[in-house]
This record gives sequence, C-alpha cells and structure tokens, in this order.
Amino acid sequence: MEPLLIENYVAAGTVNLRFNHVLDHGGASERASAATECAGQQDPYSFWTMHNHLFQNISSLFSANVDTYVGYADSLGLDTDAFGSCMADPAVLDKIRAQHDYRTNELNIRRRPAFLINDSIYQGGLPFDAFERAIAEAMN
Repeated sequence: MEPLLIENYVAAGTVNLRFNHVLDHGGASERASAATECAGQQDPYSFWTMHNHLFQNISSLFSANVDTYVGYADSLGLDTDAFGSCMADPAVLDKIRAQHDYRTNELNIRRRPAFLINDSIYQGGLPFDAFERAIAEAMN
C-alpha cells in the first residue's frame, strides 16, 4: 500500500505519510525499527530503502544483531560509523517505544496495516480505492 500512497499522494505533496513502528516481536522488532530510523537519519529516502530491504530479508531478522544491520547499512551506501552510533543511542529506542505505545494505548490500534487519516483510523488490508475515498473526504 505504501508505494501507491507515496506515488499518488506523497510525491505530489498532497499527503504526509508517517510511519509508526510496531514492536510485536520484542528485541527483533526493536533492532529492525532502530535500523530504519538510523538509516533515515542519514537520508529520509534511506528509511524506506532499509525498510524494504528488511522486509525482503524478514526471515533473518530474528537472529540479526547490530553487526548484521551495520552490514545492511554498508550495502546501502550509508555511513556505517554514524549508523552504528545511532543504533547504540538509547534515545532512538525511546522514540520507537513511544511511537508504539501511542499507537497501541492512545489510538487503540491493534491491527495492521493501520492508517490515520485526519481523525479516522483505517485498520487492516483495505483496497486502494478505499484510501482514495478517505483522502478525498478528508481534503474536502
């Protein structure tokens, strides 16, 4: 869904897409989330590049350690020293945990994907035309 939203709305400046991390798998989720955040600190597009790379390699994430993620960062052309420092920064995990807590406790979002369009929450795999209608309504 993200590629369609980005192509049709975000790239045009019509919609702001904000990603909130889901920490359903403990430390593995936290490390993967930190990797995307740390990639994004170097270049906003690298957030999505790392995100997509991690989903393509999802089966290896449960056993991945920081060195694994630094290797991914290197393969994406990122500054590995800055990336490693970022991965060790407790503030990064604090931000990720705060996003997760807000999503689950404040918004009561329990399913994914979930999208918040103005004050309406859309949960689960909805067809793209449902998003088009919701975005059009929000813009009116």
